[in-house]
Amino acid sequence: MKNLLVTITAVLAFYSCGSTTSKKTVHSLVGEWDAHLSYESKPYVFLARFRANGSYDGFMDGKNFVSGTYRTAGDSLYITDGLCNMAYEGLYKLTYYGDSLRFDVLTDTCRQRVEGSSGLAVKRIAGK
Repeated sequence: MKNLLVTITAVLAFYSCGSTTSKKTVHSLVGEWDAHLSYESKPYVFLARFRANGSYDGFMDGKNFVSGTYRTAGDSLYITDGLCNMAYEGLYKLTYYGDSLRFDVLTDTCRQRVEGSSGLAVKRIAGK
């Protein structure tokens, strides 16, 4: 009887440990993201469209102003575009907050991209 109690206790302890393991959430950049911003007191809508093939476009008030390529590795975003040298990748940290995302520069010598992207927070409007 004592062995049975020890066995049951061990089995219950094993299963209770297994049920509390957490699963890491996997985020996807693929989809459409937007932000309602202003520049010199003029409001505008920024839209970013990231595709599964590694390309993206950026729009301001519906007009395309930047296109390029990207790749992700964990919470890192490597990005290129025509604003600077397409052969050079900037590196940004991605921080997800539910249906929102923030970009923070880690290394990027493209001043235009840093000024437009570092600290930018966007909200998912379509996609995965």
